[in-house]
Amino acid sequence: MKFWTYLLSVGLAGFALGSVAIAEEDIASKMINKDTNGAWYIQPEKPKAKHIKADVPGEYAFRIKANKGVNPWDVQASSPVAGAINEGDVIMLNYFARAEEPAEGGSSLTARIQLAAAPYSSVLDMTSKISGEWKSYCAFRVATANIPENKSSVSIHLATARQVIDLGPVLVFNFGKGYDKAKLKFCDG
Repeated sequence: MKFWTYLLSVGLAGFALGSVAIAEEDIASKMINKDTNGAWYIQPEKPKAKHIKADVPGEYAFRIKANKGVNPWDVQASSPVAGAINEGDVIMLNYFARAEEPAEGGSSLTARIQLAAAPYSSVLDMTSKISGEWKSYCAFRVATANIPENKSSVSIHLATARQVIDLGPVLVFNFGKGYDKAKLKFCDG
C-alpha cells in the first residue's frame, strides 16, 4: 500500500493542492484501476511504443509516435479499468502526458472512459491541449450509463496529427452517486 500512497500523493498533488476537502478522504479506496494505472496498450503495435524514464509518479512512461489517421482512433492508447461504473456515479479521470514532438499548431488529445468493446459507449470524454511539459490532465463527470466490472477502459486517441506523445500513469476514480462534485472542481478539464 505504500506504493499506492506514494503514487496517489505525488500524482494527486498536481491538482489537489487547492482542495482540502478531498485530501481528508481515503481517495485510494475510490480508485477503480489500481492494478493497471501504469499500463497502456498501444494500437497498432507498430511502430512499437518506447518505455522511457520520466519525471512522473512511477518514474516511467510510454512514448508513442502517431501520424494523422483517417479516424482519430487509428492510433490509440488504452488502459483497462476493473471497477464497475453505474449510471449516476461521479467518476474522475486523471492522466499524465506531454507532447515530446507536438503536432503542427499544438497537440490536442481526447481521452475517454468507455466500454472496452463495441459499441465503445463513453461515460466520460475530455479533450486537452497537451503541452511540452509533464502535466496532469483531469476531468470528472456524472456517468450516463452502466458498465460492468472489467468491461471498461480509458482510451486516448492519438491519430489526430503527426506527433510524438509521452503518456504516464492513468488514474480512474468512482466516487459513487450523490458525491459532492464541488470537491472535484479543481480538476474539471
